[in-house]
Formats: sequence, structure tokens, C-alpha cells
Amino acid sequence: MEVRVKVPGSCGELVQGIKENKNFHITCPINLFSYVSASLNPSQKESPLTRPKAHQAMKRILKLLHKEETPLKIQIHSQIPMEKGMASSTADIIGVCSSIATLLGEKISAEKIAKIALSIEPTDGIMFKNIVCFDHLEGKILEIIGKPPKMKILVIDPGICINTMEFHKRTDLTKLYLEIQNQSLKALELVKRGIKEQNIELIGEGATLSALANQKVLFKSYLNSIISISKGMGALGVNVAHSGTVVGVLLPPDFSQWKALEESLQRSLNRKITFYRTFLIEGGWESEIFSRR
Repeated sequence: MEVRVKVPGSCGELVQGIKENKNFHITCPINLFSYVSASLNPSQKESPLTRPKAHQAMKRILKLLHKEETPLKIQIHSQIPMEKGMASSTADIIGVCSSIATLLGEKISAEKIAKIALSIEPTDGIMFKNIVCFDHLEGKILEIIGKPPKMKILVIDPGICINTMEFHKRTDLTKLYLEIQNQSLKALELVKRGIKEQNIELIGEGATLSALANQKVLFKSYLNSIISISKGMGALGVNVAHSGTVVGVLLPPDFSQWKALEESLQRSLNRKITFYRTFLIEGGWESEIFSRR
């Protein structure tokens, strides 16, 4: 038997900040995926994974299930760029945990996977269905906000990498997030209302507010140019990876001028850029079971 799991990545977060002494972000899952397969591998004791965080997740889920000696074959194929703030490691961890649990006939909740992920590094909330408000340092869901509206997102990768674990070790983060708290809380309310009312203009307004406030925490020299150009071409606003480097241009569902927007951004920013044409989706994961004959 083989279990295959499909897990989305994210385009950063729609909002991030501190509320009532709790860290939070609003998830932004997109249709770039990590595909993980798990099967029994009796021919060898252990099949080490080349991705260290995924390997740690394999060890921890086996320990949780009291199946430490189970020989497994795990394969990962991911479309999600690493070290950009797009939840590549979180997606791998979700895929590893859910595929192994299913293979071994066990059920595992999003809450348990969040706990395993958090034991490895601060984690995105993409393991939960819908769009959620999530505490990425405590691994707790704060609020299920609602279904994602139809909205396209042009993900802009400026070619810079950020080590998320090192970023979260910074001693000034709490102080800086408290300094921008008024903006982030206003952004939170705008985006929550936008999702609940399926109002993409409110989401664009709130996400842009959070992105600009976050310049005090992690400055992106290219952000203002992206906002100016994209809004001039009909964008709703932008969102960012608050602890990463990507920027998402939030676009209405009928937007079709991808190439023109990309060319304008490329000319203005004058640097090597990778673009991903995506759309906002639900979080969570999908599993399939295949019998081998």
C-alpha cells in the first residue's frame, strides 16, 4: 500500500502581528503543493530524507504512534520554493505526518500535526481547513475565519532567501510587533471582515496595511514599487511573507493581464525575479491510498 498526500504552500500571510499578547497570522494558502508519498520498505530499516525538517517530522510521528522501528519509504516532490516564506517546510511536515499516520492505520488531527511542526520550528497554519487566524509560536488556532473568496495572486520571488528559524530568534521581534500593533490589528479586522463578507477589496486593503507596517520588522526595498505598479494595473493590494521575502499581488478573479504586469514589475525592479501565477485556496491536505499488487 502507498499513501500519497497533497499539501498547499502559502504566499506568506495576509496579516501578522500581536493581539492580546498572542502572536498571530492569517493564513494565505495557494495552489503550489508539496506531494508526499509513504509506503512500507521492508528491505531496509530506515529511509533517510534529504530534507532535515521532514526527516525530523518522520521520527516524531513514528514516536508518537509508538512505531519507531517501522521501515518506511518516503518521497517528497515539492513545487514550493524554500526559504522564501512560502511554508515549504510546513507543507513537507504535514505531508510526512499525515501520510505515515494513514499508512499505519492511524488518524491524526491538524492540531497534532501543528504540535509536531512547532516542535521543529515556528509553523504556518496551513494544516487547518478554511482561512484561519493562527498562533505560529504556540501552535494554536485562534479563529476559523471562513472560506477563501475567489482571488488570484501573483507571487513575486525577488531571489533572496531568509532562514525562518534564525529570523524567529531575533530578540527585537516582540518590541517591533508591539510598535506596529495598531496597524496590524486594523489590518486583521479588515481582512477578517473581507473573508466573512467575501469582499476582496477589504482583504486587499488590510493585507497592504499589514505589509507596509511590517517594513519596520523586515524591510523590503522593492515593496513600494510593487504596490505602485500593481495598483495601477488593477490589483486589490499586496501581501507579504512577514518573515520571508516574497510579495503577493492580490488580484480580482477576472484578472488576465499576467504578462503585462510581470513585464512592468521586471522593468521597474531591475533584478532577477521569479513569478508564480496562483490563486487563494483552502488550507488542509488531501490523501489518496493506492493498493500495490
